[in-house]
Amino acid sequence: MFRFIVRSKRDADAVKAVITRFYEAWNIDVVTLHGARSIEEVSERLRGILASDKYNIVLLGREDRRVVEALEDRVPVNTVVHMVPRARIRNTRLEHLYHEIEVARSKIRLRVTWLREDKVYSLTSRGDKLEAYDYNPAYDLFLGIGGWFKKHLERIIGGPVGNNPLIVRGMGGRHYIYNGSRLYAELLVPDEGLEPKGDLIGTTDPLDVSLEDLIRVNADVIRVHEQISLRILEYFKDKVDVIIVPWSGGKDSTAALLLAVKVFGRNRVRPVYVDTGVDFPWIKPYLDHIAEKLGINYSVEYAGIDKEIIENKREMPSHNNRWCTMLKIEAVHRFIRRHKGLRKLLVLGDRDTESERRSKRPVVRVEDEETIAVAPLKMWSTMHVQLYLLMNNVELNPLYEHGFYRLGCYICPALRSWELNIMVNDPEINKSIRSLPLYRYFIELRRKPTTLS
Repeated sequence: MFRFIVRSKRDADAVKAVITRFYEAWNIDVVTLHGARSIEEVSERLRGILASDKYNIVLLGREDRRVVEALEDRVPVNTVVHMVPRARIRNTRLEHLYHEIEVARSKIRLRVTWLREDKVYSLTSRGDKLEAYDYNPAYDLFLGIGGWFKKHLERIIGGPVGNNPLIVRGMGGRHYIYNGSRLYAELLVPDEGLEPKGDLIGTTDPLDVSLEDLIRVNADVIRVHEQISLRILEYFKDKVDVIIVPWSGGKDSTAALLLAVKVFGRNRVRPVYVDTGVDFPWIKPYLDHIAEKLGINYSVEYAGIDKEIIENKREMPSHNNRWCTMLKIEAVHRFIRRHKGLRKLLVLGDRDTESERRSKRPVVRVEDEETIAVAPLKMWSTMHVQLYLLMNNVELNPLYEHGFYRLGCYICPALRSWELNIMVNDPEINKSIRSLPLYRYFIELRRKPTTLS
């Protein structure tokens, strides 16, 4: 999936040392510019070594600042030119070089500008830079799609928001809402409690952004990411017997399923939905609708989390005791074991921005002697996934349009104050879940709301 490009052999040796230490089993190419220094020489060399089916990361030292500044906005969509803040790559400590590589990788999924004339965001570096914008390996980029999302955001920040705002998920629960290229508001989403907080920063009138225009402007960019992901899956086309996609009904697993169907065909792909017993009631209808649209069938494995709590009197899952995760994993493995004797490809919707642990996993990894797992969406932001599904006429799960950033069980300990606030205050959501057997108990544990009727 990756090709690292540096100026000289000694720089390449330094990068290979980082790969050996931090990217074991990632199968990363390292090539050099054969010592090229001038802008013209580097440009010419790059034309011959940039891979069209991989993400290219060009790493140069501070002594090549002019080259970086000249080329960083002129390279193809799948390429990043990144300057390491040392004179030369080879003079950088391994830990520091690893961090700079992670920042460079984050640019692939976080790169975005504002096209003033089109009044739309572009997933390229060609446009107006966003105010106070930074690249961080832990950040994510997404669109606040849907009328309910907008209503909840306006309620919390205390002011109007345009349609389909651009939101950057930062560190410590901080989210940055953009209005064109201007930073418009900040949203703080604590892990605990039910009350996120927000503040307006901008004084300009909110701007509406059209989803149709977003898709039109970014179609070519999304296709580049799609082609890289498809290429990864195509490598296994004649090497496996069955393709298994754990399908939760969330955006990432749905996009992974769509990619798998495009490569392997609907007859070879076997989606499996793990019914936890405590899923939101929108999940199953969404799965049925998308399965019919794609012309596929899916299997169901019961994880029994509700039974463990209600019948076996097990304590509710918590941040410190996520026993529920093991039941979900075991349900998937149970389905995998039913295909014993077959070569299996497990297509996952894992992305780097979901957690530090997932970001450290290679794109492809061996699960056991019969099973290989692959994460084709690894380098996609949430915005990439949202636009990809919409481009392919696949609707997003309705929960996203009500404001959810991620989907899980309605008693999930990973639900933050933002999602909990929506569960309590969104009339459609609350009406559908307040009678579920564990909902009230769960909310009371997280902090009993005053607005719950």
